[in-house]
Amino acid sequence: MHKLEGAVAWVTGAGRGIGAAVALELARAGSRVALTSRSADQLQTVQRQIQDHSGQSLILPCDVSDRAAVEKTALEIKNAWAPVQILINNAGSAVFAKIIQTREEDWDSMMQNNVKSAFLCCRAVLPDMIAAGSGQIVNIVSIAGRQPYYNCGAYCASKYALQGFTDVLRMEVRKHGIRVTAVLPGATDTAIWGDAHVERSRMMSAQQVAQTVAAVCCAQPPVMVEEILIRPQGGDL
Repeated sequence: MHKLEGAVAWVTGAGRGIGAAVALELARAGSRVALTSRSADQLQTVQRQIQDHSGQSLILPCDVSDRAAVEKTALEIKNAWAPVQILINNAGSAVFAKIIQTREEDWDSMMQNNVKSAFLCCRAVLPDMIAAGSGQIVNIVSIAGRQPYYNCGAYCASKYALQGFTDVLRMEVRKHGIRVTAVLPGATDTAIWGDAHVERSRMMSAQQVAQTVAAVCCAQPPVMVEEILIRPQGGDL
């Protein structure tokens, strides 16, 4: 039997990159996986990959920075299967610029996508997790939530905020049997880099990060992995 057989997982930002890879890894471990992003197009590709491994998934387009949409999605998952037992807050965005050149709308967008979305999704699933006395929440933070990077003022601010939120959440819910993990990947070869001139050959793959996330979710209580920092072997990315 798979370690997560029948568990209900919700992965945000599941259309590509780390989110898509995590969804597939959780499905391989036996989870039923709810896939959310703003658009259904990319989610359909991920769903087909899950089906190829005989997994179960739901496609639920959702703007996870919108309270009503988040609450509706959590209820749809619950009605289709059961309350969410595993939440992976992966949705996010990045705009890289010097602080003086950062537009207000880009600052607001990163705070909405990288921090508020995690808050809303956690708040939506916590009542059922508390009632069950168990649950796993994984927030995909970033190494940029621990150390500053040039041209990343707004992005670092949002990720530092997500790290702080994660640490306080863990303090508040561990007494209810809920495990909260911060995963801080270093440079990962995903679309977040856009057209930036970066050496992708030295980066980790999304699948490598996803395998770590799945291992966290498969850990058996009373073990709780509080934080994992993953970096390419070179150590400077």
